[in-house]
Amino acid sequence: MTDSAPGVEHLDVVDEVGRYVRTAPRDEVHERGEWHCVFHCQIVTLRDGVPTAVLQQRSWSKAAFPGLLDISAAGHLAAGETPLDGARELEEELGIAPDPDDLIPLGVRRLADDSGEGRLNCELTSVFLLRDDRPLTRYALARDEVDAVFNVPIADLLALLNGGPPISVHGVAAAGHPDAHEVTAEVALSDLVPSSEYWVVLMVMAQRFLAGQRPLAV
Repeated sequence: MTDSAPGVEHLDVVDEVGRYVRTAPRDEVHERGEWHCVFHCQIVTLRDGVPTAVLQQRSWSKAAFPGLLDISAAGHLAAGETPLDGARELEEELGIAPDPDDLIPLGVRRLADDSGEGRLNCELTSVFLLRDDRPLTRYALARDEVDAVFNVPIADLLALLNGGPPISVHGVAAAGHPDAHEVTAEVALSDLVPSSEYWVVLMVMAQRFLAGQRPLAV
């Protein structure tokens, strides 16, 4: 991160194939709809033998998609960072610090959409899977980022994405804090951060990974 003023996050602006163009403040990059780089990581595990995805519930204080369920961890790569440097998001948001060598790369996803704040968002997203079998009670959530974490059976999530009825999921709110408590939620498609096609591809890859199958790609 480089700052021209305290607290100003800078991003590397790239072209549509990832070649460096310039460095600029994050707000400017989004206002101009310029391509920039993002990190995504989906944590997967087996809960009682059931292939499961760990999803976060975005904080209700977030500007973009408040309160919706999202992949495990995501964030912008600051100026000068590489895709694997994005693993810091797992510690910042969830309080876990896996070995970067344990992250399974799925490739780069090109996305141009509404950021959730009414602005054009153009991202080159480096996508990873991570197997982590710790219970949700051993996460330590950043409360300004994440309200809760949930275990979501992958097959149930795929059925929901295929037009099925809402699913019941179990999780822990305020994990890692004195007021942590178990929660249950009924999740409909509208409760997920919008991007059904991406969700489907990511969950199919998660299933393949847990089954020991290859190749894996988004």
